[in-house]
Amino acid sequence: MLSATLIATGLALFIVFHAYSGYRRNNSTRMLYLAVGLCLITVVPMALSIGINSLGQSIGFQSRVYTFYLPLLSRISEIIGLCTLLYSLLVVPSPPR
Repeated sequence: MLSATLIATGLALFIVFHAYSGYRRNNSTRMLYLAVGLCLITVVPMALSIGINSLGQSIGFQSRVYTFYLPLLSRISEIIGLCTLLYSLLVVPSPPR
């Protein structure tokens, strides 16, 4: 399970890196918001899952952390990421060339 999560995280980082490179190359604010939104949707929830599970094994978190707080933080990150993607598609104007 950990290997599948790490592979998915690596692929997500690869996609986010290319979106960020597009922002740097074209100076497009839309691409920056796209990169941030993708990161919040894909990378952050997986990193939270790995980090909290690893920390919880060494410290010994209560089950409430895994059943309530971790899913809540993941969903909040995903909601903010989706709002950022929506903002990049609908609101942010591209700079004139």
